[in-house]
Amino acid sequence: MDWITCANSFITVVEHGSLAQAANKLNTSSSALSKRLSWLEKQLGVQLLKRTTRHLTVTEAGQLFYQRSALLVNDWQQMLAETTATYGEVGGILRLGAPLATGSRLLVSYLAEFSHSYPNIKIELHTVTPGQLPDLNLDVFISREITEFNSSSYIATKLLSYSNGFYAAPAYLENNPKITSPEQLCQHNYLLFGEQDHQQDHIFEHNQRLLLQGNFITTNPEALVAGAVAGMGLILTSRQTIKRELDNGLLVPVLPTLKQPTNAIYAYYPKLNYHHVKTKLFIDFIKQKAATMEPIH
Repeated sequence: MDWITCANSFITVVEHGSLAQAANKLNTSSSALSKRLSWLEKQLGVQLLKRTTRHLTVTEAGQLFYQRSALLVNDWQQMLAETTATYGEVGGILRLGAPLATGSRLLVSYLAEFSHSYPNIKIELHTVTPGQLPDLNLDVFISREITEFNSSSYIATKLLSYSNGFYAAPAYLENNPKITSPEQLCQHNYLLFGEQDHQQDHIFEHNQRLLLQGNFITTNPEALVAGAVAGMGLILTSRQTIKRELDNGLLVPVLPTLKQPTNAIYAYYPKLNYHHVKTKLFIDFIKQKAATMEPIH
C-alpha cells in the first residue's frame, strides 16, 4: 500500500459514486479497492466513507480529504508527466475552462491544429460561467480580464485582443436598406446576446452610443452565428469569433470602421513548483495563432 495509490483510489470512488464503477475505471477489483480505502482510513484515523450494501456516503472528513487530495494527486501526476516530457514527447491531460462563447467559437478553431502538433496531449474543455473565478482543478482558465481578482496562487497572461463590430450575411444586406452610416443602423434587426431585453445600449469608439433592437436573443453563441448566416439580422461580435464564416463568405463586415473599444481575453493558470510544459505549450500556441487575428484599427 502507498499513499498515492490509495488516495487516487479514494478520489475515483468519490467521483464515480460506487466501488464497482471506480474499480472498473482503475482496472482492479472492488475487494482490492475496499482494502485500499480501509488502509487509508486506518492511516488517517478517521472514517472517510460510510458504506452499506446499497449506498456510499462521503463523511465530512472525507469531503475535506477529497478536496485537498484531488489537487495534490493531480499535481503529482502533472509533475511526473512534465518530468517525462523534459526528455521525451509531451503527453497527459490538459484541462481547460472557458465560457461557452469563448470555448465553442474561439478555442475549438485552434484545438484541431494543437492536437495535431501534440497528439499525446488529451484535452478536456470545461464550460465555466462568465465572471467565474479561476478553478484550481483546471490547468488553464480562460476569460475576460477579472479586474478584482488578485490571487498569489495564479499567473495571468493576455492571450489575445479583440474588438466587436457589425457583421451580416450577404443575402440580408441585399434584401434590406443599405447601410452607409451609423445612423442607418436603426433601420435594421439585430441578433442579441443575452438572456432577455430585446433592446440593448452599446458603446463604441469615440464614445458613440447605439441602441440595438431585435427579435432574437440568446446566450447560445452557435445559435447567434447561425441566425446571422441564415439572414435573420446583424450580429455584433469579433472577427475572431466568426473567422470560419468570414473565410467562407457566409458573413461580411458592415461599417468596418465602427468598432467597440478593444477588450482582451486572458489565461489564468496556477503557480506551480515545477515547469508546466503542457500549459506553456498551449498558451504559446494560442498566442501565436491569435497574433494573426489581432484587431485592425
